[in-house]
Amino acid sequence: MALSMDTSLPLSAVVQARSSLSADAAPRHLDPRVSLAVLVMINVQMALSQSLFAEMGVLALTVAVMAYCRRFSAIVRWLAFYALFAVTAQLLVASGSTLLSPFAASLLMYRHVLPAFMFAFNMIATTRLGELACALQAIRVPSNVSVAVCVAFRFLPTMGREFSAVADAMKTRGIALTPKSVVCHPAKTAEHFLVPVIARLGQIADELGNAVVVRGVGASAHRTSYYRLRICAVDVACLIAAMVLLAFAVCLRAGVL
Repeated sequence: MALSMDTSLPLSAVVQARSSLSADAAPRHLDPRVSLAVLVMINVQMALSQSLFAEMGVLALTVAVMAYCRRFSAIVRWLAFYALFAVTAQLLVASGSTLLSPFAASLLMYRHVLPAFMFAFNMIATTRLGELACALQAIRVPSNVSVAVCVAFRFLPTMGREFSAVADAMKTRGIALTPKSVVCHPAKTAEHFLVPVIARLGQIADELGNAVVVRGVGASAHRTSYYRLRICAVDVACLIAAMVLLAFAVCLRAGVL
């Protein structure tokens, strides 16, 4: 079969086609710039107001965003945790025991900040690291700060994978990580679990440093990105809803409402 060189596509057309295919294959998610802004406003609102109505508003917004991202199983898990914290705290408060009051206060605090954690974990699960770096560069964030944010952004998923890998390795050696082993042999279990994790984290730090140097983070030239960020109607609606909730919290704090 003969190959014709006249049918080759320009490099720009190939890159554009790959970008469109990548965009179609990517899961639905908010624009990283909008997600960062909403996350900041949610945390400010949580710090300003302890109102249950404001908390319910943030929870509803977070559930709506997760539903838009089609993470329905995650919604069920997070809402189950929220209900567990709420019900347990109310039972402890209803018991009237002074010894259980600190535990009830801790559970109420966890319940209050849980919607913010839900939004943050949804952002981590649906936003690609390259998109986040492109968003930080678009809003003129210094490169050192953007690198730190990207590293923190990937910290929890990386730690989760490492914990899972070490736990699987322990199972193959017959020293599975179980509640019984933790209670009966805490020192031995910690040694078998923490030592490999710490050693692996040192290797990850070296690999991350090499990747940062190779990608030319310290260069003064403007860096291009594979991703193209676009704000759609859903992003605008989410941003407006977060601003309304923040204004409501400010009014509650000021005593207007």
